[in-house]
Amino acid sequence: MERYQNAQLFQLREIGLGLTFIGGFIDAYTFVQRGGVLAAGQTGNLIFLSVDVAQRNLPGVLTKLATVLAFMLGVMAVRVWEYHIRPRSHYWRLLSLAAELVVCGVVGALPASVPNYMVTPPLALVMAMQTTAFGSIAGHGYNNVFSTGNLKKATSALAAYSMSSDPTQLVTSKVYFELVAAFTGGAIVSALLQTLWGPRTIWGAVGVIGLVGGYYGWLLFRRARAAQK
Repeated sequence: MERYQNAQLFQLREIGLGLTFIGGFIDAYTFVQRGGVLAAGQTGNLIFLSVDVAQRNLPGVLTKLATVLAFMLGVMAVRVWEYHIRPRSHYWRLLSLAAELVVCGVVGALPASVPNYMVTPPLALVMAMQTTAFGSIAGHGYNNVFSTGNLKKATSALAAYSMSSDPTQLVTSKVYFELVAAFTGGAIVSALLQTLWGPRTIWGAVGVIGLVGGYYGWLLFRRARAAQK
């Protein structure tokens, strides 16, 4: 338990990897089940939005635009929580995971006939909450809902190690490559499960969110109780 008493618990590697697995899982779900929209990858959505505008695809424009705006709203919501709730409670980050769990649970219960513009924005909202609330792993900044930045940092650190033989660069590279693997693994598992469960696959994310959130909450509780002794 000493490891957890002296750590920023939200930065623990197992929590970061679990959240990144969730990010890949949900992005693959929305891409396959919801018309090629990415819940978290707003760079891709902006490209798709531009194509839809050029092709005068109004439903596509509305879906992508609503998704991008919802992502922005999620980021702002977490910053407001951090400002108002963080001084009073160490559990404030769990609000983002609780919201994500509820949204994923509801989405899984919806029929496939529900329009995409009613499904992907709520998922983008909670994905933004997740990545904003949990933005560091083992002292390194990272993103747990898309992986371009993580891949760049992994490769950069590996190149630095090859030139300097600095072991800290190798450790850094390993952390980021683990994140890339977790994201990819989540996407693969999601894609495979969708062949069996279709729209209900999102409930798999509910289970992982519950495990990660429960573990993080338990660690916070244990540390708070130990501090009182």
